[in-house]
Parts: sequence; structure tokens; C-alpha cells
Amino acid sequence: MNFNQWASENINIFGVFNITLTILLTALNVWFARNSQRYSAESLKQNERIRQENNTPNVIGYFHSNDLQLVSFLLTNKSDNAAKNIKIHLKPRNGEEVPKDLINAYMLNEGVAFLAPGQTVNALAGSFIEIMDERKNFPIFDIQIDYQDIDSNSYSRSYVLDMNMYKGNFMIKERGLKDIYVQLDLMEKHIRKAVRLYEMQDKREQEKLKNKPRRIRR
Repeated sequence: MNFNQWASENINIFGVFNITLTILLTALNVWFARNSQRYSAESLKQNERIRQENNTPNVIGYFHSNDLQLVSFLLTNKSDNAAKNIKIHLKPRNGEEVPKDLINAYMLNEGVAFLAPGQTVNALAGSFIEIMDERKNFPIFDIQIDYQDIDSNSYSRSYVLDMNMYKGNFMIKERGLKDIYVQLDLMEKHIRKAVRLYEMQDKREQEKLKNKPRRIRR
């Protein structure tokens, strides 16, 4: 039996094999196509997530002191993207009050219209001696910051600001008392200087009166 005769007798088997192979290849193509589409969709979602994260401003507010005498509230944009329409909600806990110097701060009342990348604005909160209560405790605040990016996507962050992180720092009390002594010393020096000037002026007036020629009445 030659090959041609064998092929003619088994043509049906070849037909079934070809059909089966075609079905398998088609199924594989469909599977690869679906997985490729799914991978592309996931890649697009991931790329969009990364884009949003890279374009998200990072605006934070916190208390800071350079000399442990005066404390300020700072609002800063820690990202490489601008932020706009920033609103700050600062709520004291346990019936405490917002420091008086901070109550009238424009950015707390009206917000900040625009904050460039890396930009920081600040408002004086007061001195540690003024903010400290009778038990030498500092206030605790709940803060919420709402803002938008350039594309007007909205963001909101909430956390706690506890100024008691400065509690126990002896430099606060020491510098406060030192400043009082310095101010009293300066006041005393100014008073002494003023007294000396007054005494010198009074002495000159007395000398003028003594040296003034008297008129002889006839």
C-alpha cells in the first residue's frame, strides 16, 4: 500500500484532525486576545493611578517653632504640583481655645487660593507661655485640610496636631523668664537714662537762672 492509497482511505481522519486543530488554534487566539485586552485595561488603570498620584498635591499644616519662644502655624505644599482652593478646619479638643493670635489669621478664616509647589505660608500662633494653660499643658487640635489640584480634583486630609510634643522642654520656660528679665532690665535702663536727662536739663535751667542778670529798679 502506497502513501496515496493510505491517505485516500484515511482522509476522514485527516479532516477531523484539521477541524480539531483549527478549533484549538481559534480558542488559543481568542484566549490570547482576551488576556491581552485585560492586560491592556489593567495597564491603563495602573498608568492612570500613577498619573493621579504623581499629580496629587501634598498639602499639610502643622505647628513649628524656631526658637522655642514663639510658635507659628505653617501650611506647606510638599509636592511638585500646585494646589488651589485650600480650606483649613482647625478644631480644638476638650473645650480648649484656638490661640488668640491665630483666630484672626486670614488663611484659617478665608483659606488659601493657591499654593505653589514647595511654597509655605505661616501665621503666628503666639508665645508658648501664652498658649500654655495653668497645668502647663498645650492644646490639641483636630485638623482637616480640603484642597484641589489644577484639574479641580478634590482631596481631603484629617489628622491630629498635639502641641504637647513641646511639653517638658525646659528651654521654653527658661527663655520665657529670660526674656522677661531682659525686658525689665531694658526698661530700667531707659528709666535711668530719662531721669539723668531730666536732671541734666533741670540743672542747666537752674544755672541759667543763677547767671541771668538782675534788673535794678530805680
